[in-house]
Amino acid sequence: MQEESVRSDAELLPLAPSQEAIWEFIHYFSPGDPGAERFNVCDFRLLEGQVHLPALYDAIDDVAGRHDALRIEFAELGPDPLLRILSDLRPMVSFVDLSDIAEEKQPEQVARLIRESSEQVFDFRKAPLWSISLVRIAPERHLVVAGFSHLVCDGRSLSVFFTDLMRSYRVRRGDLSPTAPATPDVTFREIAELQRIAQDSAAEDCPTAGLGPARPVLLFPTKAQRGERSGADMVAEASYAFAFDDGISTGVRRLAWQLRTTPFVVLLAAYQVCLRLRTGLDGLRIGTVTLARGGMDGAAQTMGQFTTNVYLLSSARADVALRDVVTETHARLKCETTRGWHFKRIARAVHPDFEKERPWPFVHLFHSWFQADPVKFQEDDRAGDLSISRPDLYCPTGVTADGPLLPPAGDLELWMKRGAPSISVNHARTGGTVTYNPCFFEAHVAAGLAEDYRRAVRHIVERPDLPVGRIRLHQD
Repeated sequence: MQEESVRSDAELLPLAPSQEAIWEFIHYFSPGDPGAERFNVCDFRLLEGQVHLPALYDAIDDVAGRHDALRIEFAELGPDPLLRILSDLRPMVSFVDLSDIAEEKQPEQVARLIRESSEQVFDFRKAPLWSISLVRIAPERHLVVAGFSHLVCDGRSLSVFFTDLMRSYRVRRGDLSPTAPATPDVTFREIAELQRIAQDSAAEDCPTAGLGPARPVLLFPTKAQRGERSGADMVAEASYAFAFDDGISTGVRRLAWQLRTTPFVVLLAAYQVCLRLRTGLDGLRIGTVTLARGGMDGAAQTMGQFTTNVYLLSSARADVALRDVVTETHARLKCETTRGWHFKRIARAVHPDFEKERPWPFVHLFHSWFQADPVKFQEDDRAGDLSISRPDLYCPTGVTADGPLLPPAGDLELWMKRGAPSISVNHARTGGTVTYNPCFFEAHVAAGLAEDYRRAVRHIVERPDLPVGRIRLHQD
């Protein structure tokens, strides 16, 4: 399917506040060609049953027409870029037939395609900043692989995309009336304006949690020496999965209920305890992410980069009881999310020379990163005669095969920090993954962090009255 777009007199718009941090990030690491930084998100769905390909192609067009973010391109690529939203666009869709490949070799080929989708380079001056691959695995098994620049799609939007796609497919097939409730028409500009209003009206009596430039502290041992120009792929990624012991997830929920907070806050507090015990350092800042779509009807069903980073001063100190780490974390997270400041305002508040030094990526504002996997948005497991799933069989792992061998910009220390081990807990709160760049960090570093974190969670559940300084992570 060939790309076709209409650029006539499209209005130029500034970034949404929720896009600021990502733009500063990619503009630092790849100033001349931000798309080459490959800060992307990717997901896929397996369709089992008879797929009507013309209807699926039309459904992809429908989704592109419904979401402004999918028709974004950039007119200017400077520190404060301007973007336009095209009135019409035909998405880039490729078709790959793997049905003639031996079944035992298919997962490897599919994983490669997914990895390539997540690593693609986008030309930010030319929409679309996303692409679709339709992969035929067998006559009645097809995979839809969607890859997006993170500037136009956050984690929640992935689920929105596939939900909207399959609904449109059912309409195109005649299985669903086009008059049935559809995704409300909420524009990119409306959500961006809501974010600006929320930030302008946010209270300023909440301190910036002791924030300041967090470099050059690296909390994890690395392969590369400072200043070395390694032959590493700067955006390579690997993951280490972990699960909590039996009964721990129930204990997390019980403690959260007792302390009038959420399981995520308990797990975030446990990560602070884990880092305090591993490093012996107070004053660490933890980065995480929160939704920034506003309360407008339909905003939750709208695709875009509508999440905002939050930076918290760790509550874990040697003399503080574990349960108090949880309650203090809850209070600090509530303060930061209620304030609703976005990257530029935070950066100006904590770093007087921000404007002089730009681009100044958000990795300066935290020592370590922790988040939760995004919640799926009302996804169905069927669309007419089709079964829809996301099998782990096709999840790519390990070092990426291609990519730049040298950082195009920025010092190596910041590249290592961007690829440092970080934890993402799953939606069920039964475990998660440690993600890291294997060119800089050994696999045993990720495994050790996961094990230490599991122990910290167990301690906070089983001995919440114990002071942090009394905890020991490693067993004799």
